Amino acid sequence: MTGEPGELAAQLAVLRDTFPGYRFRRRDFRGVPCYVAEARCAADAPLAAARSPEILADMLAAAAGRPVRLRSAAVAAAYRDRLMTVKQCAAMFGVSRTTIMKFLAAEGVALRRPGDDVDEQAMVTAYRDERLSLHGCAARFGISQRRVAAVLGRHGVPRRPVGRPPRRLPHASEVR
Repeated sequence: MTGEPGELAAQLAVLRDTFPGYRFRRRDFRGVPCYVAEARCAADAPLAAARSPEILADMLAAAAGRPVRLRSAAVAAAYRDRLMTVKQCAAMFGVSRTTIMKFLAAEGVALRRPGDDVDEQAMVTAYRDERLSLHGCAARFGISQRRVAAVLGRHGVPRRPVGRPPRRLPHASEVR
């Protein structure tokens, strides 16, 4: 595909014929020209966008359950542009997560990890000073309890015992 106007119009015509339930447009997202597919009825299917008509067609075909030749560019577009997870991409394209990761590596797409941008000092403060549990810290910062424990270990914060805090027994003067 050379990207000439006639060729693009032909690609969009093929998309319109193949997926009659969609409208197709060309839009710029943050300065990047993309092809957008919108379902004619909002309840039918979600909005899809890709950098080329071929990739958009592959994404729509995979979402519709049609067999497609898996292209690494389509996988990268779904992961990078639509912010899908590796697991969601694997389900959409009908392959394993390992295959998705291989395609992303081939395209040079860096994997996202939850919590890469977490403020570790805030997490340490929440655990130590606010007395939040590992579970509470994990929920607040959107990462796993294991990642919280690793951060606490890196910062040398001693872990509290697991379970409920011990109940304070009443003093003899408090008992009637």
